[in-house]
Amino acid sequence: MRDADIIVSTSTGAADARLMAACGLSMDIDDLVNEDDRVGNRKVGMSQAKNTNVDIYGRSDAPDGLPPLSLPFVIVDEACQSVEPATLIPLTASNSCISLVLLGDPCQLPATVKSDTNSELSVSLMERLASTLPAPMINMKNDAVEMDSTYLNSLPIKQARSLMRAREENDKNPASYRKRFAGSLLLNVQYRMHPSIAAFSSSLFYDSLLQTPSFLASYRPFPEMLNQVMSCTNPSLGVRMIDIGGRCNEERGEVNKFTKTMFGSQASSSTQESTTYRNEAEAVRVVTLVRDILKGISPDEPSSPKSIGIVTPYSGQVQLIKSLIANDAEIVLMMKNPYASVEVNSVDGYQGRERDIVIFSAVRSNRQGNVGFLSDWRRLNVALTRARTALVVVGDSDTLANGDKHWAAFQKWCEGAGCIVENKE
Repeated sequence: MRDADIIVSTSTGAADARLMAACGLSMDIDDLVNEDDRVGNRKVGMSQAKNTNVDIYGRSDAPDGLPPLSLPFVIVDEACQSVEPATLIPLTASNSCISLVLLGDPCQLPATVKSDTNSELSVSLMERLASTLPAPMINMKNDAVEMDSTYLNSLPIKQARSLMRAREENDKNPASYRKRFAGSLLLNVQYRMHPSIAAFSSSLFYDSLLQTPSFLASYRPFPEMLNQVMSCTNPSLGVRMIDIGGRCNEERGEVNKFTKTMFGSQASSSTQESTTYRNEAEAVRVVTLVRDILKGISPDEPSSPKSIGIVTPYSGQVQLIKSLIANDAEIVLMMKNPYASVEVNSVDGYQGRERDIVIFSAVRSNRQGNVGFLSDWRRLNVALTRARTALVVVGDSDTLANGDKHWAAFQKWCEGAGCIVENKE
């Protein structure tokens, strides 16, 4: 480790006894300088350090007999998904950190707390600091690339935002990026998505601060084979919504300790029983869509999509779609093509990842307008921002719009943009 410029570990892995020993920290409290001497009497600490090879910070020599390692710079990635005590471990494990960088997005997946979803531990250190610190005074060089404003300033986006504001009149905690997370520094240019895919999330979750370079409109075109099977009034738009309808398509999975929702559990222990949901009508439509996409993939066409991601909030739907794909001989044969890949996973599993085409199955379909975990706007933000060229949302629009203000705004935007397509098998 003495020869390494960078040491990589998980947050809890930073407390490894070997790393702490290399940093001169003993796991035995008797080997450390008395806390009162180190903090209250610096001269005594220095005297002890001179006689016992323990420095004023309570650090002894490393196991190789040389001075302890110093790790002054700590970078924590995905910091918003880490509970605060876990983030504190790498800061204290070396007892030498002087500069900290927290990387993450408070508008995406939060820290996971299984015991109590209302626990203060569910607020990460990065989210807490972003909510309390003053806005950073940093002069950043402006990007010379021209930014797209066609979709971000369009009438459908403004209508969706107005609907959100109307639904938030009685909401004490509106999802405003400027108000909630002013203490963080936003990297406000994204290069992943077609500008039409990024527009909704930018407007509703980032106060339109997230921008997209104009060249991505032509660099990430909507796949032609999808336009053939899902035509709409605006073929250049990178988003489609397939309204399955039904209002009663969801099915509740069997109650057992192995079927847990991918959004976390209300259980107080890992063995407590919970339930999951599935929607066969949506699963069948998703698999049909995957078959059509695989048939249209052209290895020789540079703009042809090569990766397909199927995202859904419930583990029951993940298993159902996987089962339908595994039992479809035509899809299995086409998936052997090295130019095509299909992955089915939960929203949580796609955090920080991207695919050419993303198909999102919302699952919930009932007459009560109950959307359950889909009401978490941060997970909605993750689900809608994984695609590079095409985002296809498959769901019961009436249930979604009646059950949550964010989904109502999304449907309003889709209607105005003309990207809602009929459900055709």
